[in-house]
Amino acid sequence: MRVCVVLAGGAGRRMGGDKPQRLYQARPLGEHALSLAASFADRIALSVRERRQADGLPPVELLFDHPDIEGPLAGAASSLAHGARLGAAHVLTIPCDAPHLPADLYLRLEEALGRAPEALAASAASRRQEHPTCTLWRIEALESLVCYAQSGRRSLRGLLAELKAHQVLWADPSGEVFLNLNTPEDLAR
Repeated sequence: MRVCVVLAGGAGRRMGGDKPQRLYQARPLGEHALSLAASFADRIALSVRERRQADGLPPVELLFDHPDIEGPLAGAASSLAHGARLGAAHVLTIPCDAPHLPADLYLRLEEALGRAPEALAASAASRRQEHPTCTLWRIEALESLVCYAQSGRRSLRGLLAELKAHQVLWADPSGEVFLNLNTPEDLAR
């Protein structure tokens, strides 16, 4: 079973709020992300901090960000807990604001984990930039994630470094594949 969770629990302050509902190419960003998730996995869910973050999006299973954890780490925690409940070996997390992710994202990250059995995660990178929300996690990473968060740390990058996550590099000469839309100006471009 392949599981993919869209991380949509952020406040979206730079976007003016309600990032999953913001339109990009005439569709909400959250809808773009859920379509991508469905192309990667047979079980998809949306991780949110508040129910309203799912308003107007296609109906999917809603996960609520861990209330004691801040930032995308909270969504990763709820995603891994969800995968554990399903009995999945892995969970792919993707952000709600990157509508052009590569079609081979799950496959290449899964291949990387297969070649690195000691790694608890494999994450995407391009053009010397990391994309920590685009990560395939082994379910066993949940315990390390919770301990990391309980220590007061909240960086996904920091967690991935601590987990010795394997990085998978994509060629992205145009910078479009992992384009992250964070402001109204980004949407307009």
